[in-house]
Amino acid sequence: MKNDNNLRAGLLAQAMASVRRQLGRVNEQAYRDQGWNSQAEKIQYKLSRFRLKLISRKQVGKLDRMVQNIKSERIFNAFHNSLHQPGQFGDEVTFKHSGNAGDVIYALPAIKALSNGRPAKLYLKTGVPVNGWSKREHPLGKSGLTDEMVSKLKPLLESQPWLSSVQVHQGEFVQYDLDVFRQIPDIKADHGDITRWYFWLHGANADLSKPWLEIDPPPTKTDARIVMARSTRYRNPHLSYAFLRDTKAIDFIGTRDEFAEMQKLLPQLRHAECLDFLQLARRIQSASFFIGNQSFPYSVAEALKVPRILETCPLYPNVIPVGGDAAEAFFQPHFEKLVRLFIRKADARAQSVPKVPDLAQ
Repeated sequence: MKNDNNLRAGLLAQAMASVRRQLGRVNEQAYRDQGWNSQAEKIQYKLSRFRLKLISRKQVGKLDRMVQNIKSERIFNAFHNSLHQPGQFGDEVTFKHSGNAGDVIYALPAIKALSNGRPAKLYLKTGVPVNGWSKREHPLGKSGLTDEMVSKLKPLLESQPWLSSVQVHQGEFVQYDLDVFRQIPDIKADHGDITRWYFWLHGANADLSKPWLEIDPPPTKTDARIVMARSTRYRNPHLSYAFLRDTKAIDFIGTRDEFAEMQKLLPQLRHAECLDFLQLARRIQSASFFIGNQSFPYSVAEALKVPRILETCPLYPNVIPVGGDAAEAFFQPHFEKLVRLFIRKADARAQSVPKVPDLAQ
């Protein structure tokens, strides 16, 4: 019986060795040299993955990571080698972005760093499917930018003195394509820091603790102690806003559907509708502090460095507050504690502002 078992084991080993020879292995150096789009390479990868799946999931994972790493390098190298030196097409540095609007805001530090004092022209490309959200979950559905969204975004961007022009992209040549990060497997959309994705890809760097949006002239303070935004995306299931039911002077910025949903929970909520995103930015800067999840209004609050509390999404923690008076809420007790703390800070700031004497008396 023992000899039979040894024979079977030997035959199985020989059979597996024969399968390995027939299917071949994915050789890393050959994989780098042959070119990702080689049909033979794709077949080799699929056969090798099938073989490894029969043997070890761990080995499948190693193979997939190797392929992702190599594909990331190939895409980056092709992009990097296609860049033109400043001055080849004039002093103006050109950029393209296809959205979302929040991603455009998070790209501004890299744009400013790469332009390095030269005029920066930003093209916004509409109608590009970049979202994994449905129309019910995202106002734009699959598209990153629409003509309407661009019209709302332009006043805010054009108010930045270092941006020379903001236009809709019609196929013009650009030096920096800010959408390339979406193609790279090693840049994961569900974690990290959106702002730094552009740094990784373009070799830029900036001090993210300082504001990168300017509002001139600064808006006067309103009676809104809190400005709030909460989209249906990027929500934290651990958090409820119900404890704010008795808190007065809360302005909500967002779509009418988002406002209607939040008003059911907080009846005292006021809808601060904004004609464009420059008005939205002024509204955020005029409040005592901001509360919101990882949606467009938070990107503006982060860029302005106003006092802010971020509702962090466990599934997609790709926004990180940096600098200024900022905090992240993940569980309910801490969320309530942070809001109470920010209210006390806001009251203290209000009391410290010297009163203007009434000359009429």
